[in-house]
Amino acid sequence: MVTRIALTGGPCAGKSTILKRIRQKFEEKGYAVYLLPESATLFIEAGADFLTKDAHLSYITEESKLQFQLQMEDSMMRIAENCGKPALLICDRGTMDTAAYMPSEVWQHIKDDIGMDEQRLRNERYDAVLHICTAAKGAEDFYTLYNNKCRSESVEVARDVDDRILAVWQGHPVLQIIQAEICFEDKIQHVLKVLDEIL
Repeated sequence: MVTRIALTGGPCAGKSTILKRIRQKFEEKGYAVYLLPESATLFIEAGADFLTKDAHLSYITEESKLQFQLQMEDSMMRIAENCGKPALLICDRGTMDTAAYMPSEVWQHIKDDIGMDEQRLRNERYDAVLHICTAAKGAEDFYTLYNNKCRSESVEVARDVDDRILAVWQGHPVLQIIQAEICFEDKIQHVLKVLDEIL
């Protein structure tokens, strides 16, 4: 059995550290743990420009990233299904995150082009969604740009991005919101507890 989780949230939410702790804990509990990297980061590191002023190129980039993510998730799901033990498939951001970064009409066009609707992209691909709130919402002293070369958002922008990401996931039947904590270890333990309950 494979449990599929989308781990999402605003900038500087602590996802990278949380993912490492998830792997450590659940491998110790006997799970095969598969951590899928954030597709946008892979694309940026490969040279893709999500801030291009070329509308056509921007559209192709966003659609290609989404198609890549779908294929990556499907390929890893196949591996997880055949690993011979209970598996946990954690996606660093899910398909719906793409919608938070574009106008609704462009998002609709992309969905039409790939032949999928929000029911399939949001509800059917993940057993649960964990939204990890940015440190910019309640733990501002810990908000930083220095630990991620792909991050450039101010505190105010980070809050707005967090809100937009949360909005596009509304409607998923198992949406858990993990608030920012002054003590980051408390935030990690909250995530691990929620995953224990889901499993």
